[in-house]
Amino acid sequence: MWYERATPIAGGGRLGHWGVGMNDSKWARYAAIGGVAFVVLNIIGAILSGSPPSGNDSATKIANYYVDKGDGLKAALWLGGLASVGLLWWFGSLWRRMSRAEGAAHRLSVISLLGLGLGGALFLASAAVNAAIAMRTADVGEGARVFYTLSLVLLAGAGFGLGIHLLATNILGLRSKMLPSWLSWLGVVAGLAFVLAGVLGSATDDASGLTAGFIGFIGWSVWILGVSAVLWRDTPESAN
Repeated sequence: MWYERATPIAGGGRLGHWGVGMNDSKWARYAAIGGVAFVVLNIIGAILSGSPPSGNDSATKIANYYVDKGDGLKAALWLGGLASVGLLWWFGSLWRRMSRAEGAAHRLSVISLLGLGLGGALFLASAAVNAAIAMRTADVGEGARVFYTLSLVLLAGAGFGLGIHLLATNILGLRSKMLPSWLSWLGVVAGLAFVLAGVLGSATDDASGLTAGFIGFIGWSVWILGVSAVLWRDTPESAN
């Protein structure tokens, strides 16, 4: 199995991996729930934000988008921040599984972690730009188109980070069988879609980058739910 059993200690307690008297299984299951929470919160944020315009749409259409969906864009930022807490907790359990599968090398594990950190930071930066424009739409005026393009470029950069994270994780998954093969292949496809979104989003302002990113996000979300199910299944029930 890909988990470590807690070691009994005097007095009937248990000693976890870090020497803390707590049941590690309970926290591992909470981590699996964190992955589900991340997906749900981001879907809610996407619904509240509405369908985004293309970067080459008129300045008037883009400004109207911020007027119509301003509250949703501001809500999407704090929902994304809250979702990040669940994602990091979830990745903690995935990291342990990856580390055990990789042994002492930790090459792909570290690459996956760095990719996730880069992608998450740029994604939140993009959401922050959108929230800022929504707060000051009247002040920005037609300049909203420039700042919106900035948010799209940041989102493209996030695609590179998330693509690296998914490819590193699932290459290890295919090599070590730490995840079901179908799930690893889904992660590879989602990772490639994110990389394509990064390339298109940094080279053009049409809708192609957003479309590729949407496909990557859907694949990533299903992959996270699948990994969460595996983590839950492979974690022993808490011993009281």
